[in-house]
Amino acid sequence: MPDPTPTDWGSRYAAGTTPWDLGRAHPELVDRLPALGPPGRVVVPGAGTGHDARALAQAGWQVTAIEFVARLADRLHNAVGPAGQVVIADALDWAPEEDVDLVFDHTFFCAIPLRRRPEFGSWAATVLRPGGRIASCVFPFGRPLSEGGPPFGMSTSDLAGSLGSGFELTVDEPAAHPRRRPWSTRWAEFVRLPA
Repeated sequence: MPDPTPTDWGSRYAAGTTPWDLGRAHPELVDRLPALGPPGRVVVPGAGTGHDARALAQAGWQVTAIEFVARLADRLHNAVGPAGQVVIADALDWAPEEDVDLVFDHTFFCAIPLRRRPEFGSWAATVLRPGGRIASCVFPFGRPLSEGGPPFGMSTSDLAGSLGSGFELTVDEPAAHPRRRPWSTRWAEFVRLPA
């Protein structure tokens, strides 16, 4: 299926047409924060208005929030705090100076044009240290790709296919599902294997 015209994310935020923004951190992230282990360095690609980044920062993580829309920079700086970093860029083109411990995905992978999905796996292998993890709210789980996007339908196996053999799936479970979203959500975690 061909990808649609690129989404003008800046215009969507300017108009307030952001149905993916829950107005708070995803409840599954909040519930699972203690199980993510001791805080370290985390990257939040497609950080949007910063709700998830804020929850991670408040839990002690050193957050790098990456967002394509420059107008959100001030909100993100406020969300990540003085120990955090905000990067305005295409996340798939960004690389850290030092490997990170965690990548948190919530409505990032599902917004990537389908032809670029393989780049996510290459990017994750570049930014994560061996033993580092990806935690993902797999959404919209069960939405047919024929319906287009973004958000494009995704499954844990779609994410696994993008990541390839350098990652191991360790968690794949049903997740909290905000009522206003018409498709279900799963929680998946992958560990980057040693080279």
